[in-house]
Amino acid sequence: MKKIISMLLLAVFVCITAAGCSIEVEEKEPDKYSYYYLNQSETSLRKEGYNPKEENGENMLRELMQYVSSKKAPEDGIPLLPENVVLNSYDFQDSTLAIDFKGGYREMSRAREVLTRAGIVLTFLQIPEIEKVRFTLEGQELTDSRNNKIGEMTRQSFLNLSGKNMDSYRYDTFTLYFTDKSGQKLVKEKRNIYYRRTLPKESVVLEQLAKGPMEEGHYPVISESSVALSAIIADRICYIDMNRAFQEESPDIAENVQVYAVVNSLLDSCEADKVQISIEGNMEGNLKTSMPLYTFYQKNEELVEQEDSNS
Repeated sequence: MKKIISMLLLAVFVCITAAGCSIEVEEKEPDKYSYYYLNQSETSLRKEGYNPKEENGENMLRELMQYVSSKKAPEDGIPLLPENVVLNSYDFQDSTLAIDFKGGYREMSRAREVLTRAGIVLTFLQIPEIEKVRFTLEGQELTDSRNNKIGEMTRQSFLNLSGKNMDSYRYDTFTLYFTDKSGQKLVKEKRNIYYRRTLPKESVVLEQLAKGPMEEGHYPVISESSVALSAIIADRICYIDMNRAFQEESPDIAENVQVYAVVNSLLDSCEADKVQISIEGNMEGNLKTSMPLYTFYQKNEELVEQEDSNS
C-alpha cells in the first residue's frame, strides 16, 4: 500500500512539473469600488472593497460622505480625517464636488494632509458623475503652504498614490546625482532599476541615493542610514520627509550639493517641478546652516559638472 501511495504522489508531482500540466489558481476579482484609508505610519493609502446599496450617483455620494465623516478604518489603518477635523458641508454641481471643512484641518502635517486629500478625492472620483473635487475651509479656498489656491483636483493631481496592477513590477532608467571628489560639484549617474510598481519613483530615487554611487570617481551625497519617511507628489510638488540621519549623518560635502543632489535626482525622475524637504515632520530652520527646509527647490544645473563631449 505504501508503495502504491508513493507511486501516486510521484505521478502527481510529475504532472505538476511537466510542461503539459498546470494548476490554475483562481485570482480574486478587483473591487469595483473602494473605501480609502491611511496605513498606521501615515505614509501611504490603502483601500478596501465597497459595495453600494444602489449603484447610482446620489446614493453613492451619500454613503461615501457618511464613511468619510464617520472616521472609521480597518484595524490595520487609520481614518482619512483626524479626530479634530470636521466635514462641514458639500455641494455637487456641473461634475464638480465641493467639500467644506471646519476644525483643525490646517493642523495636519504636510504629508498627512496630502494623503488625506488624495484619499478623499480618489474616493469620490469613483462616482461616474464626479470629475473634479474642490476643498474649502469654512468657505475659503484651500491653499498650499505658499498660500497658492489648490483649486479643482482630479486623479492626475495625485501621482503614485494609487493605480492598477498593484502586484506587478516595472523597469526604469533613473538619473541620479552624486558628488565629485571635491564635494563641490554634482555628477550624473544612470541606473537601471527593476522595482515593484506600488513603490513610488520618488522612494526608489531616495533609496538608490542612500545606497551610494556605483561609478568610479563618484561619491555619496547622503548617508546609508538616510530613510524617506514619506515621499508624496501633489500639485507637481514633491514633498519628502526624511529621518534625522539625513540631516545629522551626511557626508562631508557642501550643503547645497547635498540638497540639489536630492532635488535634481527627484525632478529628473518624477513628474514634479519643485521639491520641499522636511526632517521628521519639521520644516523649521535649515538643513545645516544655509539651506532652509521651508523652501520649494527647483532643479539646479549650475552645480552639475559638465560631461566631456569626447568621452
